Amino acid sequence: MVDLRTHYMGLVLDNPLIVASSGLTGSPEGVEKAAAAGAGAVVLKSLFEEQILAEVGKESEGIDLDAHPEAEAFISRTAWEEGSDAYLSLVRDSKQRAGKTPLIASINCVGSGNWASFASRIEEAGADALELNIAYMPNSPSLSSKDIEERVLSTVKEVRHSTTLPIEVKLGSHYSSLPHLAAAISKLGANALVLFNRFYRLDIDIDSMKLVRAQPMSGGDEYHDSLRWMALLFQRTGIELCGATGIHDAQTMAKFILAGASAVQICSALYKGGWKTVGKILDDLRILMEAQGFSSVDSMRGRLSAKSTGRLDEYMRLQYIKALTGIS
Repeated sequence: MVDLRTHYMGLVLDNPLIVASSGLTGSPEGVEKAAAAGAGAVVLKSLFEEQILAEVGKESEGIDLDAHPEAEAFISRTAWEEGSDAYLSLVRDSKQRAGKTPLIASINCVGSGNWASFASRIEEAGADALELNIAYMPNSPSLSSKDIEERVLSTVKEVRHSTTLPIEVKLGSHYSSLPHLAAAISKLGANALVLFNRFYRLDIDIDSMKLVRAQPMSGGDEYHDSLRWMALLFQRTGIELCGATGIHDAQTMAKFILAGASAVQICSALYKGGWKTVGKILDDLRILMEAQGFSSVDSMRGRLSAKSTGRLDEYMRLQYIKALTGIS
């Protein structure tokens, strides 16, 4: 009998399939459906910093903030309180609906904001863990890679000091030295990295000459970057790993576990296939593991990571060189 249980951030999950933050998990009813479908854990829809900043802008319309600087501070404080209060209610109500399934709250950060104080309130509301979805877009020539990484580390440090909840940090792949950043995040006390989040994807409509939204869903062939870094980082930076992006079936999920993932997040596959997708992936994973002789997720994890194989070059340029030169 295959044991799908996994340990992640100090939590015991019935299986490694985590429903990622999305509109599907933006209500207590959605969280209940995810738990009933058999998910190992559920990440609540993120509270976006831009939501609160936009609300500040609306409330400020028609007010001369230069003449009344105290008004801006009051409006900003009120918007933060109202936005955060609504989210805390979502956490409390969703926790009741989730039952024994771990509930992970999520905040999407672009600046330092008030996340430290908010994190402690999320803990009081009953969340089992917290996701920091850090989506800094490096769009200024004056910002160096070091500047960007220091922003990331500052956010993690502030939040870590304010809560005892397990923390997973969801990052993009666009960092000049991801292993160095991962190790630094680990030293600050974060429990896990989620590889990777996805920036808003845009396109250009030539007929209308406007920017438009590109396909928001991931495809089943978009997992390769995440898989490579999973294998490279496993047991080399002192932090647990969770896979994300392009995981649509049991085969891809198994690849991430073999590379070193303690868990994986899925989202687009659920939009495409519905909640029954959770059960199908888990059933297929059991069949796959039995066929390969694995009795548990623990026995499978990291078997094909760079550290376990001792072949770091296999995860970098060697395969490319083999393809060009024909060497074996």
